[in-house]
Amino acid sequence: MLAVVAVPMLQRQQEAAGSTASDFIAKLVKDAQQTEREFGIPASVTIGMAALESGWGESKMAGQLTVDGVVYNVNTLFNIKCTSTPSPYQTGCVPVRTAEYTRSDGTKYYIVADFRTYASWLDSTRDYARLLSTATRYAAAFQYVDYPDQFVTEVWKGGYATDPKYPEKVIGIMRSHNLYQYNLRGQGPGYPEGMDPDGPTPPVTTVDPYTMFPQLLVGSRGDAVRSLQRLLNTLEAGIGVDGIYGSQTTAAVSAFQRAQKLTVTGKMDDATWQALLPELASGAKGEGVRVLQTQLQLKGGSVAVTGTFDAATDKALRSFQQLHRIEGSGHSSYATWARLLG
Repeated sequence: MLAVVAVPMLQRQQEAAGSTASDFIAKLVKDAQQTEREFGIPASVTIGMAALESGWGESKMAGQLTVDGVVYNVNTLFNIKCTSTPSPYQTGCVPVRTAEYTRSDGTKYYIVADFRTYASWLDSTRDYARLLSTATRYAAAFQYVDYPDQFVTEVWKGGYATDPKYPEKVIGIMRSHNLYQYNLRGQGPGYPEGMDPDGPTPPVTTVDPYTMFPQLLVGSRGDAVRSLQRLLNTLEAGIGVDGIYGSQTTAAVSAFQRAQKLTVTGKMDDATWQALLPELASGAKGEGVRVLQTQLQLKGGSVAVTGTFDAATDKALRSFQQLHRIEGSGHSSYATWARLLG
């Protein structure tokens, strides 16, 4: 019986009992300050986000978790999923059944996802900091390391969470517990001049921060690039399908990002993949289905490339999902595409 754990735990209450909060802060403050030294993220931000996402450290994921009789030392405060490329900070992975939702109608379904485990909370915070500091969608936040409130807001705007009240919740924790006192450079509350937190709600890129797609750019080669080129051509990009990420592909990606009101980089990041990839299910037809069938073939699936999502395609897709412990939803979810392309 797989463990069922709510991840991330943003539905928990924003505040904790005084002793719980104090104990959590005391335990985490040195790790948060060490993370600030190494990555520049204000300690107040790390503690505030960790408190919200782990339920003040009371989540089962923050300590030991037993799955099918096996005890895992999970020690995660941020619930980052495992990817094909292991993090230098993780010790392994733990399988957890968690909910996802279809893009078309919001139908809830479950997948079994592997989440990273750590030797300590320090390694968990380092991995979280590594994610923020290396993903391009969070780059704007690092312009505000001297303004923790704005840093949180920029992380949210980059797609870290879809909850429109996420910055308010984290900043509320930072202020009510005066977490700013732990920042190494004395950064306090407030916003830079000209930044109005009560102004119009900024656009949010609804990206699952834990689903990792291949990061493609000029010079990239291979099957993922071919699939990208074929998908772009469904939008009349008119580029060659040669598996080489060159100037034509860069221009087509830039045009797509511009049309989708994404940050125009010419590179395939997570937000661009999620805007481009079709959600396919039984009965679908077209080039998107051909791309899906091709990727299933490349992963060893027994399916013909016909452009029609038939019974054989459904069977191959469900087999792939079962193999990778993605619950057999019968449609091409983000998690499925990420595994197929990665």
